[in-house]
Amino acid sequence: MIIESIWIRRCPYCRKKISFDMTECLACRASYPSTPRIEVTPRGDICIAPFTYDGVIAAAMKDYKFRGVRFNSKSFAGAIVSAMKKTYFKDMDFEIITSVPATRKRKRLRGYNQAELIARRIAELTGTRYEELLTRDVETVYQHYLGLEERKKHSKNYYSIIDKESVRNKKILLVDDIMTSGTTLSSCSEVLMDADAQRIFCAVTAITKKR
Repeated sequence: MIIESIWIRRCPYCRKKISFDMTECLACRASYPSTPRIEVTPRGDICIAPFTYDGVIAAAMKDYKFRGVRFNSKSFAGAIVSAMKKTYFKDMDFEIITSVPATRKRKRLRGYNQAELIARRIAELTGTRYEELLTRDVETVYQHYLGLEERKKHSKNYYSIIDKESVRNKKILLVDDIMTSGTTLSSCSEVLMDADAQRIFCAVTAITKKR
């Protein structure tokens, strides 16, 4: 039983057994929304997501974010790429993929940065270079515990650019796991644009119902 629990691969959403060449079961894949979510961040960047954050999607993301189920990132990344192909991202003209950074402490405690893992898998699927462009050195409470105004306050001045020359005149895809108020994406986008990026695209796995 222990060996089976380690090696059996399960669909992130319905938890049914799937083969090792699959990232989700065919039934769940067929049930994906036909139209991606598209929202605008407070800074004015467009953000795309294949899902709304509720039901089995929320459960799968909690497994990924808080229970160490890294495998789910493969399905999330595939769904994001599929959503991009249906929208204004169809030309895939961004040059670099990056992610919302985590502090060293939080990454160490979790074992990974959940946004980075999704972003790296998107890079693999699209043949685009992944690069860490931002750093976050200020530790704060988890964003999902905060209201909108508190989110805005806690998102300011926490991010900095690693290498300005790597950003200059580049079209960049900025990836996070969930978009709630959009303040985190906006803060990161502002830092990238201050470093003379040409344009920022945003993508997440899911957007919450209330914004």
